[in-house]
Amino acid sequence: MTRPPDPAWLRRLRAEDAAVISVYLPVPLDMAEHRALATRARELIKSAGDGADPADLDRIAQEVGLHGHDWLGHTAAMFASSAIGLFEAAPLPGQVAERAVLAPRPHTLPLLAALQRNPPYHAVVIDTRHAWILAVDGDRIETLARRDAAGVRSPGFSGWYGLQAYRIQQRVMRLAKLHFRDTVAELERAAGGSRRPVVIGGHEDEVRRFITDLPHGLRQQVAGSFGADLRTLTPARVRDLATPVIEEWARSQERRLVSDLLSQASSALVTTGLAGCLVAARAGAIGHLVLSDGQLVPGFTCEGCGALAISPSACDCSGPGRIRPIPDLLDELACRVLDGGGQVTAVRDAPFSAAAWLRFPVAGQAQVPAVTR
Repeated sequence: MTRPPDPAWLRRLRAEDAAVISVYLPVPLDMAEHRALATRARELIKSAGDGADPADLDRIAQEVGLHGHDWLGHTAAMFASSAIGLFEAAPLPGQVAERAVLAPRPHTLPLLAALQRNPPYHAVVIDTRHAWILAVDGDRIETLARRDAAGVRSPGFSGWYGLQAYRIQQRVMRLAKLHFRDTVAELERAAGGSRRPVVIGGHEDEVRRFITDLPHGLRQQVAGSFGADLRTLTPARVRDLATPVIEEWARSQERRLVSDLLSQASSALVTTGLAGCLVAARAGAIGHLVLSDGQLVPGFTCEGCGALAISPSACDCSGPGRIRPIPDLLDELACRVLDGGGQVTAVRDAPFSAAAWLRFPVAGQAQVPAVTR
């Protein structure tokens, strides 16, 4: 399956006017519903405004007709602009809500959210004699290591059964410990210092013992585990079992992020309102921006000083620029922060439109109650 476009590359593209169409179109699993997909894409684009190039609409409809059957169960992200020679179409991991935006630049916030919630990860399936380490990135699955540990002979071959069984049990335990240690070393080599989450699969007792043997850094990266018998697994089945683990891990990360922000809301280095974030972004003060997912907040920008504002009268600069409407302040704010070297995270069910940790306090920063959208 085609890899989603790079949000950083898309952010660098810009047209003179609102000439870039960004469409996020969920593709149903039921093939019978596909006949209406191209029509739905046109309806979404029409809802975004009347300035779309008809050639771009036709190209998107054509792409949906050609590749809709390849995108079953995914959301297709499509970006088109004849004005700047842009056309990109690819399925996203997971699902995002349908949306179409007509703007001077690609609308990348839903793309960014989808990639954050479905990150590349390592999957380890292990028992006392076998281990399998996989790298999973969307629909791409790569086997990084597979090993079979040395076994032991049946206790019926020789010796007094009771004593021999005890010795065999002890040897099994020693071999399992060596096997777990060697698998940990393989996982460390595979990780290569990356911070990818790790999902562990296998029988409950063996998974628990393996996690205990992990060094602190890798243990912190464990997103969760699933029960499975390694002998019955395929790479695709490993991914299917690991996917809900990663989804719940991503949700828990978002909940923790929101909780941390709200607990520090009274700090001069935290703002929990959109107005405060706009002021802080203008000063280049945002280190980590947290945005509520699924919202479109129309606003304005000044082409003279570049300020973002909720109302057209908010900019007081004396430059020659004009105030121009923009379809989504949140997406534009995210682009500004990322271009300035900051971090952006989209979260679900947040009690704010935007919040941020700041690099330094900002004079005149507006603080609003955290429950205000």
